[in-house]
Amino acid sequence: MNRQNKAGKRQVFVRMYRALGAKGEEYAGLLGDCFLIRILNGDKSAAHILIDFGILMGSAQAEMRMKQIATDIVETTGGCVSAEGKPTKRGSLDLLVITHEHWDHISGFSQAQDIIFDGLAINNLWMAWTEDESDDVAKQLREDLDKRSVAMAALSERIQQAVASPTSTPFAADRQVAFSGLDAFLGPLVASANTALAAAPGGAKRLKGRDIMDKLKAEAVARQYLQPGQIVAAPGALKAFVLGPPKEISRLKKDKPSSGPNKETYLDNRALADLLFRLADGEPPDPLRDLPFASRFHRISTEQVRASDASASTDTSTDAGTLRWLHDHYFALSANDGRDQSRRMIDTDWLSAVGPLALKLDSDTNNTSLVLAFELPDGTFMLFPGDAQVGNWLSWHDQPYKEQDRELSAAQILSQVRFYKVGHHGSHNATLKEKGLDLMTHSELVAAIPTDEPYGRQQGIKGWQMPDPHLREAILAATKGRTFRNDDALDTDYEQFKDNLTATDLYLEYAVFNPTE
Repeated sequence: MNRQNKAGKRQVFVRMYRALGAKGEEYAGLLGDCFLIRILNGDKSAAHILIDFGILMGSAQAEMRMKQIATDIVETTGGCVSAEGKPTKRGSLDLLVITHEHWDHISGFSQAQDIIFDGLAINNLWMAWTEDESDDVAKQLREDLDKRSVAMAALSERIQQAVASPTSTPFAADRQVAFSGLDAFLGPLVASANTALAAAPGGAKRLKGRDIMDKLKAEAVARQYLQPGQIVAAPGALKAFVLGPPKEISRLKKDKPSSGPNKETYLDNRALADLLFRLADGEPPDPLRDLPFASRFHRISTEQVRASDASASTDTSTDAGTLRWLHDHYFALSANDGRDQSRRMIDTDWLSAVGPLALKLDSDTNNTSLVLAFELPDGTFMLFPGDAQVGNWLSWHDQPYKEQDRELSAAQILSQVRFYKVGHHGSHNATLKEKGLDLMTHSELVAAIPTDEPYGRQQGIKGWQMPDPHLREAILAATKGRTFRNDDALDTDYEQFKDNLTATDLYLEYAVFNPTE
């Protein structure tokens, strides 16, 4: 349905994948990012840019769906995949952009690894400066994020195991309640790449996402780690303006637009953070050291109280009567008169502190997103912010963007954005207002939202609002209704896009730049 363009004029198409699978399936959409940019230029070879390739952990039939997408990527870039899913000819990908390490942006490189790595030559790889192993600041940030991520994933695993355990444990909690579903962004744990560490007692582990990032670096013919303020030549004679992530640490750590007495202080809980790191290392919790009470209070371990025959206790610092009273009023599920006492059990309540820690870690990782504004032949832009949070967005305005005799500000770039990939599936703190969306005033602005709203509602305690209803309305107003999502129904009417949007079961493709006679 694409209009015929003038001979030799470049056309730019953005393909947003959704992988609905077979018709009639209950699931729809894709809560993850996977975008293929195609640049056509008359009789010349097409250029292809892939931005991320993932789906949220736990999504229905994730492996099958990512293999469908992988097959299309290989075949679109000139390769061939047999009906059995075996590549028979390699495609050529001019550029792979990985915005950040979260599972919903990179999982496909694991789920469809045979198709992707056997069927696709990755000629260039772009990552953020935070992935540059020769950068000391990046290395420290990476080590810190890795340590905290592994600790969170290890705790998530421990909670899952505890639920199935026949013995009582303080980890037997609802994982969705403790983490609000945020551990799904981390991906699974695997044995450490260091064989010696993996074989050691406790079996050191790392996130599978880290293995994927390392493999991509090794597979790519060439790689670049981009810094804010750069203007880099991109395939198809495009230019990429690098807006983020910021170099300033305070910007990287700013996740929410709050201040003063409402400022978030999640990571000030040193004791909990220390416990998480010890659990990640395979160390069992200390029944006394890990009690949530100050050391000035006399501590009684749960093991002491659990003994039904308190008189048999060997404890000499606590009298038997006290132990018996604690047992009857705390561990007994019902009182002597039959009243329910289960509400008094608070063994797993300490896990409620995990949620804020997980949220902070999630936001810190999102804020390292590589943010690119691709300049089109007419001077307009396509904006791909990954999952950038508040500090990342604010930092775009911290530096000018200079090229020979031209200098642009972030505000000038945003004013010429005609295609916006909505950040973090439309969550409330991943699209700024005054210094973001309000500046996107181009008359033909179009927005694409990668999301799966029904699936998002099932996550966490109250469900995720992706997209956030207030942001959704603001985007619809800014685009005058020219917004599409990868969870749109197959029979959605795209009349407002005329013939510039092609819809299939596998993707939605928009003609961002398509000059005609």
